[in-house]
Amino acid sequence: MAGFSGFDPVIRRLGGIASRRELRHAGWSETDLWFAWRYGNLDRIRIGWYASNDLPPEARAAWVAGGPLACVSALQYYAMLPLEESADQHALHIALPVDGHIGRHAPDDLVVHWSTADRYSGTRQAVTPSVALRQARGCSSPAARAAAARAAEVSRSRIQRGTAVAATPSARSPATSGSSSTPTSQASSRPPADRGP
Repeated sequence: MAGFSGFDPVIRRLGGIASRRELRHAGWSETDLWFAWRYGNLDRIRIGWYASNDLPPEARAAWVAGGPLACVSALQYYAMLPLEESADQHALHIALPVDGHIGRHAPDDLVVHWSTADRYSGTRQAVTPSVALRQARGCSSPAARAAAARAAEVSRSRIQRGTAVAATPSARSPATSGSSSTPTSQASSRPPADRGP
């Protein structure tokens, strides 16, 4: 194995986010992973999950919360919203499979789109643009629904200029079913947080 300096290239090849199992499969031992994390050579973003050092902050925040960017957060990630619309205008939206778990360090105003198909529609960083747009149109957040209309307008103008945003390639098939979005708060019932090492 390439030692502690070899983590980042491997994690980048895996899309910027890698599981402990994937790093073990690449040749590192549990002891290697522990020492690398403990001494700052490996960026653990959740128990059992690690990030490359160039992972975008919004994708990092989403994965800390539990999964890839979704809905309006994914639209921002793909630059499908007007430039003046900043990320802090919206809560963080992520996609989780129906049996997924919200991360223990998730923000209180997190909005979760519960759909296994949506979760696996894109990359570990974000659902596909088409799924994000569909989610925003049907989101429980009025701000996200309004953003969907703005994103559709941005996409139309790009298509007219010949610079349409291309869908991100996916190893899995695109989503074909709807998703339900659930804003979370301390008062709501949350699925269990991550447990164990």
